[in-house]
Amino acid sequence: MAPSATERPLSLDHLRRLTDCFGILQHANHALPDYRTGYTTDDNARALVVAVKHHRLHGDELSRELAGRYLAFLLYAQMSDGRFHNFVGYERRRLDEVGSEDCFGRAIWALGWVLLSPPQSGLVGPAEHMFHRALPWLTSLEHPRGKAISITALHRWAEARPEELPRARELTEHLAGGLMDRYQEHSRPDWEWLLPEMTYANAKLPEGLFRAYQITGCEEYLAVARRTMEFLCAKTFRGDVLCLVGNDGWYCSDAEEPPLYDQQPIDAAVMVEASLAAFDATGEAQHLTHAWAALEWFFGRNRHGMALYDAETGGCFDALTERGVNQNRGAESAISLLLAQLSVFDARQSISRRMLSEGSAIGSAEAAKRVEEPVER
Repeated sequence: MAPSATERPLSLDHLRRLTDCFGILQHANHALPDYRTGYTTDDNARALVVAVKHHRLHGDELSRELAGRYLAFLLYAQMSDGRFHNFVGYERRRLDEVGSEDCFGRAIWALGWVLLSPPQSGLVGPAEHMFHRALPWLTSLEHPRGKAISITALHRWAEARPEELPRARELTEHLAGGLMDRYQEHSRPDWEWLLPEMTYANAKLPEGLFRAYQITGCEEYLAVARRTMEFLCAKTFRGDVLCLVGNDGWYCSDAEEPPLYDQQPIDAAVMVEASLAAFDATGEAQHLTHAWAALEWFFGRNRHGMALYDAETGGCFDALTERGVNQNRGAESAISLLLAQLSVFDARQSISRRMLSEGSAIGSAEAAKRVEEPVER
Protein backbone atom coordinates (compact mmCIF):
# COMPACT_ATOMS: atom_id res chain seq x y z
CA MET A 1 0.00 0.00 0.00
CA ALA A 2 1.18 3.53 -0.76
CA PRO A 3 1.88 5.91 2.13
CA SER A 4 -1.07 7.73 3.70
CA ALA A 5 -1.58 11.47 3.36
CA THR A 6 0.12 12.20 6.66
CA GLU A 7 3.16 10.09 5.72
CA ARG A 8 3.95 11.99 2.52
CA PRO A 9 6.92 14.37 2.86
CA LEU A 10 5.96 18.03 3.21
CA SER A 11 8.86 20.44 3.05
CA LEU A 12 9.13 24.24 2.83
CA ASP A 13 12.83 23.96 1.92
CA HIS A 14 12.46 24.79 -1.76
CA LEU A 15 9.94 27.53 -1.05
CA ARG A 16 12.48 29.13 1.25
CA ARG A 17 15.24 28.60 -1.35
CA LEU A 18 13.28 30.55 -3.95
CA THR A 19 12.34 33.35 -1.53
CA ASP A 20 14.55 36.35 -0.87
CA CYS A 21 13.90 39.39 1.32
CA PHE A 22 11.40 40.76 -1.24
CA GLY A 23 9.31 37.76 -2.23
CA ILE A 24 9.36 34.46 -4.06
CA LEU A 25 11.13 34.36 -7.42
CA GLN A 26 9.14 33.17 -10.40
CA HIS A 27 11.37 30.55 -12.02
CA ALA A 28 14.27 28.22 -11.34
CA ASN A 29 17.09 26.84 -13.44
CA HIS A 30 16.90 23.23 -12.32
CA ALA A 31 16.87 23.74 -8.52
CA LEU A 32 18.56 27.17 -8.48
CA PRO A 33 16.58 30.42 -8.28
CA ASP A 34 16.64 32.22 -11.64
CA TYR A 35 16.98 35.86 -10.61
CA ARG A 36 16.60 37.07 -14.20
CA THR A 37 12.91 36.15 -14.22
CA GLY A 38 11.90 38.33 -11.29
CA TYR A 39 8.67 37.95 -9.35
CA THR A 40 4.91 37.68 -9.90
CA THR A 41 1.94 38.53 -7.74
CA ASP A 42 0.44 35.21 -8.87
CA ASP A 43 3.23 33.26 -7.16
CA ASN A 44 3.49 35.45 -4.08
CA ALA A 45 -0.27 35.27 -3.51
CA ARG A 46 -0.28 31.48 -3.76
CA ALA A 47 2.83 31.28 -1.58
CA LEU A 48 1.04 33.43 1.00
CA VAL A 49 -1.80 30.88 1.12
CA VAL A 50 0.78 28.10 1.59
CA ALA A 51 2.35 30.00 4.48
CA VAL A 52 -1.02 30.70 6.11
CA LYS A 53 -2.20 27.10 5.76
CA HIS A 54 1.13 25.72 6.99
CA HIS A 55 1.07 27.98 10.05
CA ARG A 56 -2.58 27.08 10.65
CA LEU A 57 -1.58 23.42 10.85
CA HIS A 58 1.84 23.63 12.50
CA GLY A 59 2.17 27.05 14.16
CA ASP A 60 5.81 27.26 13.05
CA GLU A 61 8.00 30.33 12.94
CA LEU A 62 9.18 29.86 9.33
CA SER A 63 5.70 29.99 7.81
CA ARG A 64 4.82 32.96 10.02
CA GLU A 65 7.86 34.84 8.72
CA LEU A 66 7.18 33.89 5.10
CA ALA A 67 3.55 35.00 5.38
CA GLY A 68 4.67 38.50 6.36
CA ARG A 69 7.11 38.62 3.46
CA TYR A 70 4.58 37.54 0.85
CA LEU A 71 1.90 39.89 2.20
CA ALA A 72 4.38 42.76 2.00
CA PHE A 73 4.95 41.87 -1.66
CA LEU A 74 1.18 42.09 -2.33
CA LEU A 75 1.14 45.47 -0.58
CA TYR A 76 3.90 46.62 -2.97
CA ALA A 77 2.07 45.18 -5.98
CA GLN A 78 -1.33 46.74 -5.24
CA MET A 79 -2.08 49.84 -7.24
CA SER A 80 -3.63 52.95 -5.72
CA ASP A 81 -6.97 52.08 -7.35
CA GLY A 82 -7.07 48.63 -5.71
CA ARG A 83 -5.94 46.45 -8.62
CA PHE A 84 -2.58 44.66 -8.73
CA HIS A 85 0.50 44.63 -10.85
CA ASN A 86 1.59 41.08 -11.63
CA PHE A 87 5.13 41.17 -13.05
CA VAL A 88 7.96 42.74 -11.07
CA GLY A 89 11.59 42.63 -12.20
CA TYR A 90 14.44 41.52 -9.99
CA GLU A 91 15.35 45.19 -9.57
CA ARG A 92 11.83 45.61 -8.07
CA ARG A 93 10.46 47.63 -10.99
CA ARG A 94 6.84 46.98 -11.90
CA LEU A 95 6.76 45.67 -15.46
CA ASP A 96 3.08 45.88 -16.44
CA GLU A 97 0.35 48.48 -16.43
CA VAL A 98 -2.00 46.18 -14.55
CA GLY A 99 -2.09 42.46 -13.84
CA SER A 100 -4.56 39.93 -15.24
CA GLU A 101 -7.96 39.19 -13.72
CA ASP A 102 -6.61 35.79 -12.63
CA CYS A 103 -3.85 37.64 -10.76
CA PHE A 104 -6.45 39.91 -9.15
CA GLY A 105 -8.51 36.93 -8.01
CA ARG A 106 -5.50 35.12 -6.57
CA ALA A 107 -4.40 38.22 -4.67
CA ILE A 108 -7.75 38.74 -2.92
CA TRP A 109 -8.05 34.97 -2.35
CA ALA A 110 -4.75 35.11 -0.45
CA LEU A 111 -5.93 38.15 1.51
CA GLY A 112 -9.09 36.25 2.43
CA TRP A 113 -6.97 33.45 3.86
CA VAL A 114 -4.96 35.94 5.94
CA LEU A 115 -8.20 37.35 7.37
CA LEU A 116 -9.51 33.87 8.11
CA SER A 117 -6.40 32.52 9.80
CA PRO A 118 -3.73 35.20 10.37
CA PRO A 119 -0.30 33.82 11.33
CA GLN A 120 0.26 37.02 13.32
CA SER A 121 -2.09 39.79 14.38
CA GLY A 122 -0.05 42.48 12.63
CA LEU A 123 -1.02 41.11 9.22
CA VAL A 124 -4.75 41.62 9.68
CA GLY A 125 -4.91 45.40 9.31
CA PRO A 126 -2.96 45.59 6.02
CA ALA A 127 -4.81 42.56 4.58
CA GLU A 128 -8.20 44.06 5.52
CA HIS A 129 -7.33 47.42 3.97
CA MET A 130 -6.03 45.80 0.77
CA PHE A 131 -9.07 43.55 0.45
CA HIS A 132 -11.52 46.43 0.77
CA ARG A 133 -9.57 48.54 -1.72
CA ALA A 134 -9.89 45.71 -4.24
CA LEU A 135 -13.59 44.88 -3.71
CA PRO A 136 -15.05 47.54 -6.06
CA TRP A 137 -13.30 45.88 -9.02
CA LEU A 138 -15.16 42.59 -8.62
CA THR A 139 -18.15 43.78 -10.61
CA SER A 140 -15.85 44.77 -13.51
CA LEU A 141 -14.33 41.33 -14.03
CA GLU A 142 -14.96 39.78 -17.43
CA HIS A 143 -13.03 36.51 -17.58
CA PRO A 144 -14.54 33.32 -16.13
CA ARG A 145 -11.45 32.09 -14.33
CA GLY A 146 -10.89 35.44 -12.63
CA LYS A 147 -14.54 35.41 -11.55
CA ALA A 148 -14.31 31.87 -10.20
CA ILE A 149 -11.13 32.56 -8.24
CA SER A 150 -12.70 35.73 -6.84
CA ILE A 151 -15.71 33.74 -5.63
CA THR A 152 -13.34 31.51 -3.65
CA ALA A 153 -11.91 34.69 -2.14
CA LEU A 154 -15.40 35.86 -1.14
CA HIS A 155 -16.06 32.47 0.44
CA ARG A 156 -13.03 32.86 2.71
CA TRP A 157 -13.97 36.47 3.45
CA ALA A 158 -17.48 35.45 4.49
CA GLU A 159 -15.98 32.77 6.74
CA ALA A 160 -13.61 35.28 8.31
CA ARG A 161 -16.18 38.09 8.55
CA PRO A 162 -19.70 36.61 8.89
CA GLU A 163 -21.15 40.11 9.21
CA GLU A 164 -20.08 40.71 5.59
CA LEU A 165 -22.12 37.78 4.27
CA PRO A 166 -24.84 39.96 2.67
CA ARG A 167 -22.26 41.86 0.64
CA ALA A 168 -20.36 38.68 -0.18
CA ARG A 169 -23.63 37.12 -1.36
CA GLU A 170 -24.45 40.10 -3.58
CA LEU A 171 -21.00 40.10 -5.19
CA THR A 172 -21.06 36.32 -5.59
CA GLU A 173 -24.40 36.44 -7.37
CA HIS A 174 -22.97 38.92 -9.85
CA LEU A 175 -19.87 36.80 -10.52
CA ALA A 176 -21.64 33.45 -10.57
CA GLY A 177 -24.28 34.86 -12.87
CA GLY A 178 -21.53 35.54 -15.39
CA LEU A 179 -20.30 31.95 -15.08
CA MET A 180 -23.81 30.63 -15.59
CA ASP A 181 -24.17 32.76 -18.73
CA ARG A 182 -20.98 31.21 -20.12
CA TYR A 183 -22.30 27.74 -19.34
CA GLN A 184 -25.54 28.44 -21.17
CA GLU A 185 -23.59 29.80 -24.11
CA HIS A 186 -21.07 26.97 -24.53
CA SER A 187 -22.50 23.78 -23.02
CA ARG A 188 -24.16 21.04 -25.04
CA PRO A 189 -24.97 17.38 -24.31
CA ASP A 190 -21.43 16.23 -25.21
CA TRP A 191 -19.65 19.32 -23.80
CA GLU A 192 -20.73 20.16 -20.23
CA TRP A 193 -18.37 23.08 -19.82
CA LEU A 194 -18.35 26.86 -19.41
CA LEU A 195 -15.95 27.64 -22.25
CA PRO A 196 -15.32 26.33 -25.77
CA GLU A 197 -12.01 24.88 -24.58
CA MET A 198 -10.17 23.57 -21.54
CA THR A 199 -6.82 25.19 -20.86
CA TYR A 200 -5.10 25.54 -17.47
CA ALA A 201 -6.43 25.45 -13.89
CA ASN A 202 -9.68 24.09 -15.30
CA ALA A 203 -11.06 22.86 -11.98
CA LYS A 204 -11.24 26.43 -10.68
CA LEU A 205 -14.45 26.93 -12.68
CA PRO A 206 -16.58 24.27 -10.96
CA GLU A 207 -14.88 25.11 -7.66
CA GLY A 208 -16.11 28.69 -7.99
CA LEU A 209 -19.67 27.46 -8.50
CA PHE A 210 -19.50 25.08 -5.54
CA ARG A 211 -18.37 28.00 -3.36
CA ALA A 212 -21.06 30.22 -4.88
CA TYR A 213 -23.66 27.67 -3.80
CA GLN A 214 -22.25 27.67 -0.27
CA ILE A 215 -22.41 31.46 -0.08
CA THR A 216 -25.85 31.93 -1.66
CA GLY A 217 -27.68 28.60 -1.32
CA CYS A 218 -28.64 28.80 -5.01
CA GLU A 219 -29.37 25.26 -6.23
CA GLU A 220 -28.74 26.21 -9.87
CA TYR A 221 -25.11 26.96 -9.06
CA LEU A 222 -24.80 23.58 -7.40
CA ALA A 223 -26.36 21.76 -10.36
CA VAL A 224 -23.94 23.30 -12.87
CA ALA A 225 -21.00 22.83 -10.50
CA ARG A 226 -21.82 19.12 -10.33
CA ARG A 227 -22.26 18.74 -14.09
CA THR A 228 -19.06 20.55 -14.99
CA MET A 229 -17.04 18.76 -12.31
CA GLU A 230 -18.32 15.38 -13.49
CA PHE A 231 -17.46 16.28 -17.08
CA LEU A 232 -13.95 17.43 -16.13
CA CYS A 233 -13.33 14.24 -14.13
CA ALA A 234 -14.62 12.09 -17.01
CA LYS A 235 -12.10 13.74 -19.32
CA THR A 236 -9.12 13.64 -16.95
CA PHE A 237 -9.35 10.45 -14.87
CA ARG A 238 -8.43 7.01 -16.17
CA GLY A 239 -9.62 4.86 -13.32
CA ASP A 240 -7.75 6.17 -10.27
CA VAL A 241 -5.05 7.89 -12.37
CA LEU A 242 -5.32 11.60 -13.11
CA CYS A 243 -4.32 12.45 -16.68
CA LEU A 244 -4.42 16.23 -16.95
CA VAL A 245 -5.19 18.32 -20.03
CA GLY A 246 -1.84 18.97 -21.73
CA ASN A 247 -0.81 22.43 -22.90
CA ASP A 248 -0.01 21.29 -26.46
CA GLY A 249 -2.89 23.15 -28.06
CA TRP A 250 -5.12 22.60 -25.02
CA TYR A 251 -8.48 20.85 -25.48
CA CYS A 252 -11.07 22.34 -27.82
CA SER A 253 -14.66 21.16 -27.83
CA ASP A 254 -14.33 19.79 -31.37
CA ALA A 255 -11.34 17.56 -30.50
CA GLU A 256 -11.83 13.90 -29.71
CA GLU A 257 -9.54 13.74 -26.66
CA PRO A 258 -7.40 16.17 -24.62
CA PRO A 259 -3.69 16.43 -25.47
CA LEU A 260 -1.55 14.35 -23.12
CA TYR A 261 1.41 16.70 -22.65
CA ASP A 262 2.74 18.79 -21.07
CA GLN A 263 0.79 18.22 -17.85
CA GLN A 264 1.24 21.01 -15.31
CA PRO A 265 1.37 20.80 -11.49
CA ILE A 266 -1.03 23.73 -11.12
CA ASP A 267 -3.77 21.63 -12.73
CA ALA A 268 -3.30 18.78 -10.25
CA ALA A 269 -3.36 21.23 -7.34
CA VAL A 270 -6.57 22.93 -8.42
CA MET A 271 -8.16 19.51 -8.93
CA VAL A 272 -7.37 18.76 -5.28
CA GLU A 273 -8.86 22.08 -4.16
CA ALA A 274 -11.95 21.77 -6.34
CA SER A 275 -12.60 18.20 -5.24
CA LEU A 276 -12.39 19.23 -1.60
CA ALA A 277 -14.72 22.18 -2.26
CA ALA A 278 -17.15 19.75 -3.91
CA PHE A 279 -17.05 17.53 -0.83
CA ASP A 280 -17.45 20.54 1.44
CA ALA A 281 -20.53 21.63 -0.49
CA THR A 282 -22.15 18.22 -0.97
CA GLY A 283 -20.72 15.76 1.55
CA GLU A 284 -20.28 13.26 -1.30
CA ALA A 285 -17.26 11.12 -0.44
CA GLN A 286 -16.26 10.30 -4.04
CA HIS A 287 -14.86 13.83 -4.25
CA LEU A 288 -12.34 12.90 -1.56
CA THR A 289 -11.21 9.95 -3.68
CA HIS A 290 -10.59 12.36 -6.56
CA ALA A 291 -8.73 14.76 -4.26
CA TRP A 292 -6.44 11.97 -3.08
CA ALA A 293 -5.80 10.72 -6.64
CA ALA A 294 -4.95 14.29 -7.74
CA LEU A 295 -2.46 14.62 -4.87
CA GLU A 296 -0.93 11.27 -5.80
CA TRP A 297 -0.28 12.61 -9.32
CA PHE A 298 2.67 14.47 -7.78
CA PHE A 299 4.07 11.29 -6.26
CA GLY A 300 3.94 9.02 -9.29
CA ARG A 301 0.34 8.01 -9.88
CA ASN A 302 0.33 9.55 -13.34
CA ARG A 303 0.68 8.46 -16.94
CA HIS A 304 4.46 7.85 -16.70
CA GLY A 305 4.50 6.50 -13.15
CA MET A 306 7.11 9.18 -12.34
CA ALA A 307 7.20 11.35 -9.23
CA LEU A 308 7.24 15.11 -9.76
CA TYR A 309 8.14 15.62 -6.11
CA ASP A 310 11.91 16.04 -5.79
CA ALA A 311 12.93 14.49 -2.48
CA GLU A 312 16.43 15.99 -2.63
CA THR A 313 15.30 19.64 -2.71
CA GLY A 314 11.70 19.48 -1.51
CA GLY A 315 10.69 21.08 -4.82
CA CYS A 316 8.47 19.93 -7.65
CA PHE A 317 9.41 19.43 -11.30
CA ASP A 318 7.71 21.89 -13.63
CA ALA A 319 5.83 19.47 -15.88
CA LEU A 320 5.17 15.92 -16.90
CA THR A 321 6.33 15.80 -20.51
CA GLU A 322 6.26 13.16 -23.22
CA ARG A 323 9.88 12.28 -22.37
CA GLY A 324 9.62 12.45 -18.59
CA VAL A 325 9.75 15.45 -16.26
CA ASN A 326 10.89 19.01 -16.86
CA GLN A 327 13.98 19.35 -14.66
CA ASN A 328 13.30 22.94 -13.64
CA ARG A 329 11.68 23.44 -10.23
CA GLY A 330 10.05 26.87 -10.26
CA ALA A 331 7.77 28.63 -7.82
CA GLU A 332 4.41 27.70 -9.34
CA SER A 333 5.25 23.99 -9.25
CA ALA A 334 6.58 23.99 -5.69
CA ILE A 335 3.61 26.02 -4.49
CA SER A 336 1.14 23.78 -6.33
CA LEU A 337 2.46 20.68 -4.57
CA LEU A 338 2.36 22.36 -1.18
CA LEU A 339 -1.15 23.70 -1.73
CA ALA A 340 -2.34 20.23 -2.69
CA GLN A 341 -0.76 18.64 0.37
CA LEU A 342 -1.89 21.30 2.82
CA SER A 343 -5.43 21.27 1.44
CA VAL A 344 -5.66 17.52 2.09
CA PHE A 345 -4.23 17.92 5.60
CA ASP A 346 -6.69 20.74 6.30
CA ALA A 347 -9.60 18.65 5.00
CA ARG A 348 -8.57 15.78 7.24
CA GLN A 349 -8.66 18.03 10.28
CA SER A 350 -11.98 19.59 9.26
CA ILE A 351 -13.57 16.17 8.85
CA SER A 352 -12.22 15.08 12.22
CA ARG A 353 -13.73 18.17 13.86
CA ARG A 354 -17.03 17.47 12.11
CA MET A 355 -16.98 13.89 13.40
CA LEU A 356 -16.59 15.14 16.95
CA SER A 357 -19.37 17.72 16.60
CA GLU A 358 -21.73 15.18 15.01
CA GLY A 359 -20.99 12.44 17.50
CA SER A 360 -18.70 10.46 15.18
CA ALA A 361 -21.32 9.96 12.46
CA ILE A 362 -20.59 6.96 10.23
CA GLY A 363 -20.67 9.05 7.06
CA SER A 364 -18.06 11.46 8.41
CA ALA A 365 -15.87 8.59 9.60
CA GLU A 366 -15.97 7.05 6.13
CA ALA A 367 -15.13 10.41 4.58
CA ALA A 368 -12.16 10.85 6.89
CA LYS A 369 -10.93 7.41 5.89
CA ARG A 370 -11.26 8.30 2.21
CA VAL A 371 -9.14 11.44 2.49
CA GLU A 372 -6.51 9.68 4.62
CA GLU A 373 -6.05 6.39 2.80
CA PRO A 374 -4.94 6.03 -0.80
CA VAL A 375 -6.77 3.82 -3.25
CA GLU A 376 -4.81 0.59 -3.67
CA ARG A 377 -3.61 -0.04 -7.18
